[in-house]
Amino acid sequence: MTPTSNKQKLSRRPVFKLRLFVFQLIMLTAICLMMSSSELTRWRRLSETHINSKGLCLVRTIEPHVLRFMDENDLGGLKKLAHSLTSSEIPNNDVISVQILDGSLQKIAESSHETPVALGGLTHLPATVVIANPLFDSTTQQPRGTLRMVFSNRYFEEKSQEVVRSTVVYFIIGMIMSLLSTWLLSRMVQAPVDILAEAAMKLSEGESNVQIELDADNEIGILVESFNQMSLRINKHLTELRQKNLQLEHKTYELSTLQHIGRSLSSILDQDMVYETIVDNVINVLSGVKRCSLLLIDEKCNEFIFKVAKGLDPEIMPESGRLQIKDGIAAKVCQTGEAVLLNDINEEDDTKILEESKVIRSSICSPIKISGKVIGILSLSNRISGIPFNEIDLRLVEGVSIEAAIAIKNARLWQDLKRKVLELNTLHEVGKNLSLVLDINKLLELVLDLTAKVLGGVKTSSVILHDSESDCLQVMLYKGERTVEAMQPIKAGDGIAGKVFLRGEPIIINDFHLPEGNQGVGGRSSICVPLKVKEKTIGVLSVSDKRSGEPFDQSDLDMMVTLASQISISLYNAQLYEDLEASYLSAVRALANSIDAKDAYTRGHSERVAHYSMEIGRTMGFSPAEIKNLHIGALLHDIGKIGISEAIINKDSKLTDAEYQEIKTHPARGASIIEPAKFLREKVPLIKYHHERYDGKGYPDGLKGEAIPLMARIVCAADSFDAMTSKRAYRDIMPLDEARQELLRCSGTQFDPRIVSAFLEVLTDEKKITTIANLGK
Repeated sequence: MTPTSNKQKLSRRPVFKLRLFVFQLIMLTAICLMMSSSELTRWRRLSETHINSKGLCLVRTIEPHVLRFMDENDLGGLKKLAHSLTSSEIPNNDVISVQILDGSLQKIAESSHETPVALGGLTHLPATVVIANPLFDSTTQQPRGTLRMVFSNRYFEEKSQEVVRSTVVYFIIGMIMSLLSTWLLSRMVQAPVDILAEAAMKLSEGESNVQIELDADNEIGILVESFNQMSLRINKHLTELRQKNLQLEHKTYELSTLQHIGRSLSSILDQDMVYETIVDNVINVLSGVKRCSLLLIDEKCNEFIFKVAKGLDPEIMPESGRLQIKDGIAAKVCQTGEAVLLNDINEEDDTKILEESKVIRSSICSPIKISGKVIGILSLSNRISGIPFNEIDLRLVEGVSIEAAIAIKNARLWQDLKRKVLELNTLHEVGKNLSLVLDINKLLELVLDLTAKVLGGVKTSSVILHDSESDCLQVMLYKGERTVEAMQPIKAGDGIAGKVFLRGEPIIINDFHLPEGNQGVGGRSSICVPLKVKEKTIGVLSVSDKRSGEPFDQSDLDMMVTLASQISISLYNAQLYEDLEASYLSAVRALANSIDAKDAYTRGHSERVAHYSMEIGRTMGFSPAEIKNLHIGALLHDIGKIGISEAIINKDSKLTDAEYQEIKTHPARGASIIEPAKFLREKVPLIKYHHERYDGKGYPDGLKGEAIPLMARIVCAADSFDAMTSKRAYRDIMPLDEARQELLRCSGTQFDPRIVSAFLEVLTDEKKITTIANLGK
């Protein structure tokens, strides 16, 4: 809407004029009402006073006559008297009605000469004044009755009409004067008001410095001057407000941008993704830059580590991804902890050290702080648009640096938490698994796998144990890229592993400037910890180079030390168990050999039966633990023959029934001998039932089919086969083919068909069977 239309709209609504006129009408009406009311009240009083005095005179005049007629009980006289008082023949007679009442207020005479007049369809009652006078007996002073007279008040009505007519006339005259005064006043006020309204419209539509030129020495002039002052102040305040709004818009943009960045970073906990997201957000916020990089600080090496570098030339970027903190802007920001904005930088300026490239036009370098400590640098240079960076950009980058610090801190805390959880889980898994594994080869394999897992993957790892016979460290297991030097024995004190073994203290090495061909366990980054049992060092555990490329830290070293303490005990226990198992197996073999030695023909029999049984078990898919049990049980299967006379065992002729019954007791005798030994108790069923037959005709209990323990059925077949293929005092060796045929013939009667099938598969390897058959011979 234009100012002209607004002005027209205001002129079509004369609110001020209307209100002024209405106000004057209200005042005029109030004044007229007050004047007419006062005049009417005055005339009413005068009329009533006149009628009252006239009525009292008339009552005193006729009162004796009324009392006389009442004494004479002359009702006719009373009526005549009443009619005479209201007679219309009396000029200007004001008495309208007369009533004479007796002592009981009953009418005894009445007269009236006026009736209500209908005017315009309405009944008009004339104005009246009523006078009621009690009548008393002159002698006794007792009430005799009442004389009631009604007088007409015509005079008052006439005066009232005159007052009303004059009031109406005055009101009309006053209304005309109000119209004239309203018109005059509006003429005096309307023009300056219109000017003020038009100026206010201009001001409201954004015109600045609106001023009114109007000479007036009255209140309007004061109003105009005040408006001009207000216009100047509003213009000043609007200018300030526009500047503040512009600043507020920048602040709002910065806050919304930082909020968006903070929200996007808060959902990321992977450190590499956090670094990448920080750089991408900075590039987007500044509408594209040519170079942007995020560098972390390695305090120990006094180096910058390039985590993200976008826009840097590949030949400028260091191969190691590291740069010494020396001179330049980045080093200055690192030292001072204050962000730097540089524009129009000279080509020869040392600020090229900032990103190992020339920063020619515009650059921002901002520190990333955690708890007031600079942990990294966010560096960017040269907008793609060519517009130099300004203070707003600097504040924005500083805000991003704060959000980046929070995100990096959270990611590090999350990574530390995950690492601690992984370490605890791994330590728990290590403790659980190490306690279950006693095979030293499997244990060493498990040790290196768990070590690599807890460190997040390493390129090389090794377990090196001390050999007391050679007094050297022997590499027991090595994972990674092998070299001839890595597998050589190490003397105590030589190399890193030898020094750690000799001193009994762990070593962590982080030397990223070490050449690739460096010898020893070291390398770019390595940890070597001693393996100790009861303060005695038994070897070392060594790892080198994380697959992530990060150096080992104190947390890695602490974890390795903790892991090494568990590994040491497990290795020591495995060695003890291996020694104990070897001793135990030697004792079993010695016991088996002592039994076989009673008969020259059966020498090596138990050893051969044990090997046949183990081969059958492997063919049938037995586990290593089951194979071991089968081995020990088969070696001891004839232990019960210790209590049988050598004469019976070595007899070269047919045994008598009594002798045969004696021989049949050896499985039960063997079971009773072995049963008291707890570590051999699980072999008892094998020993006791190895002469049971599949068809139930065996001894000692006549078990049948699946009721016979599986291992006992295996030893039964192996025992019979060795007996058939070995020389006896009462017969010669049975050829291998005939022994096979005998196994097939007895399958399902003496032997379990499944075991026969597996045994026949074993017998196909003639070389292996020949080796077994020659044991003990």
